[in-house]
Amino acid sequence: MTAKKINTYGIRYLGSKSKILPLIIDVIGNLNKRDNKVIDVFTGTTRVAQALKMHGYDVTTSDLSWASEAYSNAFVCNNGSVDHLQKYIDELNQVKPTADWLTNHYCNVDIEIEKKVYVTETYTSTKNGETVTKKRKVKDENGEFKFNIETEDVNIKVWKRKNGMKADAIREHIETLDVEHWEKMYLISCLIFAMDKLDNTVGLQQAYLKGWKSDRVDKDLKLSLLPGVKGTPGNHIVGSALTIDYQPASVAYLDPPYTAADYSTYYHIWDSITKWDKPDVSLKTNRRIDRVKSGDRVDKSMQSPWYSKRKALKATQELIDRLPVKYCVFSYSDEGLISYDEMEALCKKYKSYTFHQQAHARHVMSRMGAGGDEADNAKKKKNIEYVIVIEKEEETC
Repeated sequence: MTAKKINTYGIRYLGSKSKILPLIIDVIGNLNKRDNKVIDVFTGTTRVAQALKMHGYDVTTSDLSWASEAYSNAFVCNNGSVDHLQKYIDELNQVKPTADWLTNHYCNVDIEIEKKVYVTETYTSTKNGETVTKKRKVKDENGEFKFNIETEDVNIKVWKRKNGMKADAIREHIETLDVEHWEKMYLISCLIFAMDKLDNTVGLQQAYLKGWKSDRVDKDLKLSLLPGVKGTPGNHIVGSALTIDYQPASVAYLDPPYTAADYSTYYHIWDSITKWDKPDVSLKTNRRIDRVKSGDRVDKSMQSPWYSKRKALKATQELIDRLPVKYCVFSYSDEGLISYDEMEALCKKYKSYTFHQQAHARHVMSRMGAGGDEADNAKKKKNIEYVIVIEKEEETC
């Protein structure tokens, strides 16, 4: 058995598997593998990939997220020797703060947005002898819902201005350094980790707090050397799991979102910092313009079938079938878009399957948002996390 706790490194992130890492590592360790190669298909912040690397595996990571490339290069795609980068950390901490893209869009910035306000009318209906007053949208002569365009003043305060200016200067200076690609990505990760500790959010970039949350936002931004993870250097691929040409491995570890939470919008600032393309922005959150789904500049490469209840199951089977592995090991929650019965029916299509399970406390975000205490499962304190092993037929590998 592995240790009860495996120490890995990551920013605040929905669906983090830090609590069930020992179970995942034990399950993969007990498989009849032909080599030590593992693909971490939806790597996210790379916590599982880090644990696999620590336990002797040769890991390939992949993800749609651009920031995942930074995290993987920081923790997976090197041999763990990072002390030589301290000189660059010291250099970056000394740069002069200068306002740029981050400061201008996320640091106590006043914006005015346009929004649709639909025209409604009041009507009454009778049910079981009781008259109820309701509202409904009004349609025009073409059958389209009528609306007015109104403006709204919004103040965006994700970081204090002093820290936004420091981050802008650091990120700009990283572009000037003569370092290897993995080293550049490592330094970008150092910046993201430092900013994550000082932001004015609950961990998501889908909505920001109106007031300054705590004293932490007043602290000065300062980069620190991230720990190196010893082991075989892995590699990372940016892109869709349904199109990437993966090299053969014994195991694929899969942790798709399974929910309607669109990670490309939840962590868009980290992606923008990684790419540093300084895009146009929109909406109340100043989301990068190519992540606005209703816009005409949306980046379709970021769209995932795992955010759709209608598409998730089919995409999962397609992915299992195309991966060049003997085993697919899934992290699966009992609260996902794919029901337990659907998941089990899918597993039965393959050579063999096994369900392992572990109960743990629900994430705080599951008790917030739409519905609050009245939402479905609002009073549920724990959920079941499954680790499912599917063994494929050898000829599909």
